Amino acid sequence: MRAISWNIGKNFKIIDQQLKIVDEEKPDILALQEVTSKSYNIINEILRPKFKHIHFSLDLIADNKLLVGPRKLGVLTASNYKLEMRDLNEFNIPWRERILNHNVYTSKKKIRFYNAYIPPGSSNGWIKIETLEGIFKGLNIRSSDPRILCGDFNIPQSENHRHNIITFAQKMKLKGKPRLKKNFRGGSGKRWDQAERNLFENLKPVGMQDSYRKKHSYKTYEYSFAIIRKGKVAAKRRFDHFFTSDDLSVNQIGYLHSYREKKLSDHSPIQIDLGNLRVLSGLPTMFEDSKARASKTSPLSSIIECIDLILPLLIFESIDETVICAGLITEFTPSVLINGI
Repeated sequence: MRAISWNIGKNFKIIDQQLKIVDEEKPDILALQEVTSKSYNIINEILRPKFKHIHFSLDLIADNKLLVGPRKLGVLTASNYKLEMRDLNEFNIPWRERILNHNVYTSKKKIRFYNAYIPPGSSNGWIKIETLEGIFKGLNIRSSDPRILCGDFNIPQSENHRHNIITFAQKMKLKGKPRLKKNFRGGSGKRWDQAERNLFENLKPVGMQDSYRKKHSYKTYEYSFAIIRKGKVAAKRRFDHFFTSDDLSVNQIGYLHSYREKKLSDHSPIQIDLGNLRVLSGLPTMFEDSKARASKTSPLSSIIECIDLILPLLIFESIDETVICAGLITEFTPSVLINGI
């Protein structure tokens, strides 16, 4: 199964371009954030021939008078799998339209799929924290069904090589550890800090974790959103995420940065390929198949590349990729090296 999550922004004049380029990736599920009633009408018309099911969060709010200011922004989920709305009270959050919760029925299993857009704290203050706390509380239980949470979370402020996130309640330093602010935005810095950490650190006991870090560990750093000041990048943030259950095999996950570089949005979409749900037809457009990639390289580089893949797999990756890489090592390693090990 392939899913893409993307904050498309509020420029409805380029929606045609945005959805055309997304369609090239052939997602089974498309989760969009910052969708307005005006942009929804355009999006629905374009996506309806391509997706069997489309749900828009603002449609869940009976009183349209509530949908003013930042509450004009909702989320949309489109799927070629059957979508079934889950209990609207599953998450106790201030702005109900900021998350869609569905059961997704693939040919093999039922998956709980959540599409969220967390309000930025700079303009919405503690609404952000109450939303993060409500989502964490709703997920912080064991589930008999695998779960996927995706969206624009507006966290963290940063990450470091010690596998830690740095929250907005922490003051970053050039040297030494970040310092937690006692008071932050008129409230407890400790509470703000904990609310940001919960999704990244405290879902692991119930079998969910940050899929990008699960796949890539902290060997790479990418950002999905940039703050631009005076024409220059002032700050880089990885705000867009997938959190998935441990029993779902993450084959590939990464950011489609060319979309942001082409100014189609100020966010890069994040794309995930999950195994054991369907057989993908043809090679993925974003990621190359391991064997295809290896055939283009020298035997030694293939060995190095496969070893680099296997090391993290030994900890928490899928058995499918372990088998592929093991086969490549056997295929490409000279016998003198094998005999010498």
